[in-house]
Amino acid sequence: MNIYQFLIFLIFIQGGLAKSQSTPEELSTLAYSPYWLRLLHYQKKMFGGYESRLEGSDFFFSSQGKTNPLEELKSTVASFSKNLKVGRLQQHPQCAFPERFRFLKEKLQLKIPQVQCPKLTEYLERFNPESVTLVFSSAYPHNPGSMFGHTFLRINTKIKDAKKQDLLDWGISYAAQVAHDENGFSFVFLGLTGGYRGQFSLLPYYAKVHEYVNNESRDLWEYELDLNTEETYRLLRNIWEVETNSYFDYYFLDENCSFLLLAFLEVAKPEWSLTDFSIYVIPGETIKKVSAIPGAIRKITYRPSLQKKMMAHYGLLDSAQKEAFQDLISYRLTPSEVKEPKVLDQLSEYLLYLKKNKSQLSQEENRLFRLALVQRSQLGEGSQTEDVGATWAETSRPDLAHDTYRLGVSSGYEQRGQLAPKSQLFYDIQFKFAFHDLLNSDLGYTPFSQVDFPGVTLRYYQRSDQIRLENIHLLSVTSLSPLKPLEKHPSWAFHLERLSPKDLLCDHCQAFHLDLGGGGSLEIGSQRGVFYSLAFLQGEVANHFGAGWRFLPKWELGMLIQLAYRYKIQLQFDWMWDLFQKDRRNQFYQWQLNQSLSLSKSWDFRALLQSLIFYDGAPPFYEGKVSLNYYF
Repeated sequence: MNIYQFLIFLIFIQGGLAKSQSTPEELSTLAYSPYWLRLLHYQKKMFGGYESRLEGSDFFFSSQGKTNPLEELKSTVASFSKNLKVGRLQQHPQCAFPERFRFLKEKLQLKIPQVQCPKLTEYLERFNPESVTLVFSSAYPHNPGSMFGHTFLRINTKIKDAKKQDLLDWGISYAAQVAHDENGFSFVFLGLTGGYRGQFSLLPYYAKVHEYVNNESRDLWEYELDLNTEETYRLLRNIWEVETNSYFDYYFLDENCSFLLLAFLEVAKPEWSLTDFSIYVIPGETIKKVSAIPGAIRKITYRPSLQKKMMAHYGLLDSAQKEAFQDLISYRLTPSEVKEPKVLDQLSEYLLYLKKNKSQLSQEENRLFRLALVQRSQLGEGSQTEDVGATWAETSRPDLAHDTYRLGVSSGYEQRGQLAPKSQLFYDIQFKFAFHDLLNSDLGYTPFSQVDFPGVTLRYYQRSDQIRLENIHLLSVTSLSPLKPLEKHPSWAFHLERLSPKDLLCDHCQAFHLDLGGGGSLEIGSQRGVFYSLAFLQGEVANHFGAGWRFLPKWELGMLIQLAYRYKIQLQFDWMWDLFQKDRRNQFYQWQLNQSLSLSKSWDFRALLQSLIFYDGAPPFYEGKVSLNYYF
């Protein structure tokens, strides 16, 4: 060891001794302070104590660090004075854990010399941050995996000139590391049990806009947060600490893309409390959580999808212009024959939309695109300038949506033709965890779509003085996408539940029910309602059936209309066949009339009338009830 190395060693020893200037009481107070607990992502355990959500030993300097904040604090302070190489990038502890170093040096007045961290410096200089925007990507109803939406962060760079564009900012996402060839069963099982590692990804914001707005036809809601430059640096330094030294296990329901982003925002803004969810975390709920904090959001910006803008512009065309457009895409008309700028703009937008969704256009479509651009350039200015984004600005904001937990009470009347007592009053109590059904207010959600799970309904019969399990609702997913001139998506539905079939001659017998259906929907009015037709394959399993199961194909016709701002009505008719069973009627019909009135963000009122009519002339089944639901 030469004299220079010896002097450096003495300096580090002196710095290390600086920690002894703090009393044990002061160290303990700091170790259990909110900021230290958040910085290392500790959570309280059910039976006392703490445990970090982070996995892997590289994140902790103490062997007890995952569960002992005090020992980890002491070991961390000691490590800053040592010549160690830690983490995936083999860095000095000050470089691997820069936010820990900043915090402890400030609070303990450490006299430890600061080392150079070129990799960290390069990482932070990439952002040149000014503030943070929380971005919500809306649900995509044509893909079940995207029906909850998604959240990510945009790091807003400092303005260097008046032409600075937010598309040049950086987007930070957090998601599960899933293999490309992962099968559906493994995906669900591993996602629910924490079988995946979480991973951050960093992309220019224009790439995120291209992915969601253009390719996936999903709207973006941008919530600029009240974070200053230093608070933004705290967030970035903590992300660096986690991503280069450790990882989180990824859980679909709680420790998911949205929850972990909130945990990092709590580090940036210690006075915010954002992660106190009871059971699960859905992306839209995280937006509400931030919005509920006074002053947390500076500005809200809406960025409609390419598909939504295209459909809105098409709606602005008059009948003659729409006819010309249809003739163009059917090749009955050439662009050179069109003198209307709006028609050519609509054609270009439509072909661009097709290109984004199909990756490439056909040879004929490419030729049509070129001819449209040439003809449009010859017509000069004069086209549509309407701000179509304003059309949905107050109807799709996720922070305005109803909450997802639901507690409901009902009172009703039931009449059965062949079971005693034949008629009686009943009362229901229902609890549902999530999310949104067809009769809910669509404010903040995708219209004509449903994701509902799980829930349970108990029913008390007044005359017989009995409590029955009416239903255990496991999962319902529905997408009633209207067929439109420019895009045609099929409608489909899936249900899985344990229910009480009303066509059987037994007293509240239970059966597991599964159905899957597909068909089409047509728009009624101007996005106010749909008429739909679906064909279902249904199956039920119960020991009440001779074979232990039954197969129930079904044809369903329905109409769902929002007659007023807060009032919906649904009329539905089902025709079912009970095949392969010789001991029961083989056909029956069901009709339902559902009505809902949204009283506020937290309350709605509903009324139901339904009947089962049997093909063989047996007495029908009738039920009517009214319900009051509370959302929280």
